[in-house]
Amino acid sequence: MITEIRNGMAVTRYHTHPRLRTETVGHHSANVCAILLRIEPNCARDLLVRALMHDVPEYYTGDVPAPAKWDSPDLKDELDRREGYYIVKHSIPDPELTPQQGTLLKAADMLDLVLSSIEEVKMGNSYANKLVSTGREYIMGLGLPGHARRAIEAMIEEVWEYQYERE
Repeated sequence: MITEIRNGMAVTRYHTHPRLRTETVGHHSANVCAILLRIEPNCARDLLVRALMHDVPEYYTGDVPAPAKWDSPDLKDELDRREGYYIVKHSIPDPELTPQQGTLLKAADMLDLVLSSIEEVKMGNSYANKLVSTGREYIMGLGLPGHARRAIEAMIEEVWEYQYERE
C-alpha cells in the first residue's frame, strides 16, 4: 500500500498547460489539506485523509484534465470506476464524506489550482490567467457557506498581493 501511495504522490500534474514550475500530486494534496485547515481549522480527520489521498489513483489512470471529464460523463464515470478499483485493490484510505465535506474538498482542490495559477501569472505565465478565472468561477458556483467563501477570497487576495522576498 505505501508504494502505491508514494507512486501516486509522485505523479506530475498539469501536463496539458504550459507551466513554469512542475507540481506533483503530493505537493498538490498537501496544499489542499492546508487550504482545508484555513477554511475549517477543526475539520474532520476523514476530510483531511480524503484530501491527502484523493489523487493517488492517478498513478493508475493518469492526470486526466477536468475539462475532458466535464465534457464526457462516460469518461468521468469510467475513470471513477477505475480509480475505485485501484483504491480497493491497494487498500488506499478512502473515507466516506458528508455532502458538505465533499463540496468543501472540491472547493479546496480547485482553489489549489487557482492559487498555483496566480503564482504562475505573477511569474509571467499569461497562459494561467484562464485557469484563475475558470477555477474561481467554478468555486463560487459550488454554493459554499459564507465563511468558506470569505476564507477562499482572502486566500486568493493574499496570493495576489504576496511579494516574494526573504525576510
